[in-house]
Amino acid sequence: MDVNLNQQEETIDIKELILKYTQYWHYFIFTILLLVFNAFLYTKFTIPQYSVSATLEIRDDNNTQLGAENIIEGLELFSGRKNLTNEIIILNSYSITEKVINELKLGVSYFQHGFFQTNELFENSPFIVKIDSTHDQLTEIPFIINIIDSNKFKLEVSTNDQFPYNLKSEKFNKTILANIDIDETHFFDKNINSEYYSFTISKSLFFKENEITERTYSFKIHEMDKLAHKLIENININPINKDASILKLNIKAKNPKKNIAILNKITEVYLRSGLDEKNIMAVNTINFINEQLNVIKDSLTIIENQLEKFRSKNPELKIVDKDFGTYFQKQKLDNTLSEQEINIKYYKSILKYLQNDNHSNSILSPTSIGISNPELNNLINQLLELYAKKDDLKLTTTEKNPAFKSVVSRIEHTKKSIIENLNNLIASASIYKNDLTKRINSFNANINQLPEAEKNYLILKRKYEYHEQTTIYLQQKKYEASLAKA
Repeated sequence: MDVNLNQQEETIDIKELILKYTQYWHYFIFTILLLVFNAFLYTKFTIPQYSVSATLEIRDDNNTQLGAENIIEGLELFSGRKNLTNEIIILNSYSITEKVINELKLGVSYFQHGFFQTNELFENSPFIVKIDSTHDQLTEIPFIINIIDSNKFKLEVSTNDQFPYNLKSEKFNKTILANIDIDETHFFDKNINSEYYSFTISKSLFFKENEITERTYSFKIHEMDKLAHKLIENININPINKDASILKLNIKAKNPKKNIAILNKITEVYLRSGLDEKNIMAVNTINFINEQLNVIKDSLTIIENQLEKFRSKNPELKIVDKDFGTYFQKQKLDNTLSEQEINIKYYKSILKYLQNDNHSNSILSPTSIGISNPELNNLINQLLELYAKKDDLKLTTTEKNPAFKSVVSRIEHTKKSIIENLNNLIASASIYKNDLTKRINSFNANINQLPEAEKNYLILKRKYEYHEQTTIYLQQKKYEASLAKA
């Protein structure tokens, strides 16, 4: 009996509750309509965030596939193998980002203003702002543009207590302070100049007077440092999985067209910078070889003329075949001596580079000129990698940063190891050179026993062929370096 009574009481309570709130039904309807209206406004006028991704394959240090660079001896210097972690740092470095900003002209942003929202324009703005980079500029504030007709427009800008920024020096001019509220009419393609800014506004290919005269536009001039760091923060770079050497680049922002252009430009600049570095190394190798060739070619021309004169003066001269055995043995020693002299010149050029502390791109790998020395080659490659890491850190950190100090310390240690290695190589090569010279002098003694005319002829011929073989050897190395150069 008690249970039935309780159930009846509960039923009566629910009915009373419903009846109590039904009198406020119009509030419920209003709330639902308001929520639906807000949802409509949000979907209609809120600019969505777009996620854009790109993938990039990296040849890492564990990749042992046979590439074209390994087919020819001495091209290990120009190998495309890279460390995956280092390449992520390079892709997200300030130097790469700065080039992307400059090449895509992201230093100025353009906007179109509507009643409810503002859209960023990318490569479709009806006008283009040409900045005077030598003049101070007001940055990170909107310059409002209202186009009057095909010849003129209204410019509005307002700011308080702002220091102008110099795009060239990338520093603020703290000697002047801008407090302005400007509303002026200007003409297209005419310089707009004041104490705080200087630029020219020109019509673009997207200028359609009947579509834009009633719309409001604006542009912002950005500070390179701030823009670069913002872009670096917005881009995520990670391997697609732990076993793959493929990186995924992702960026989220409101303009998908701009995002796609940024990712494409990052990969383009990255690939080009790797190619540029390889080409610089190849060019330096070619320049080094050309210096040696110029010296040898001058000597070769002189000796060739001397041989021609000698033959014309001694037309009846005959060389006995048996005397050529000694001559040919001596010629082989001459060729070996030539190689040793080139090696010593190379060692001394690297030593000079290290002592003068020149830029890392000036250094040549031993394999690039045919010197087989794995230890020296590894040390030089380590030094080049450390210099590259130092350059990237220099753009993103200060010299007091522990990571920067660590790289500098490792560079100095590696340089000392290379210098020690080079001194040992120069010493051993000099000993070998002296030994070769003694053996050549021994053969010269045998040649000196020949009749005067034959002896002079063989000496000239030996000099000519010595320089000729050296030229062939250097030209081969130059050809190999040219193949490595893109």
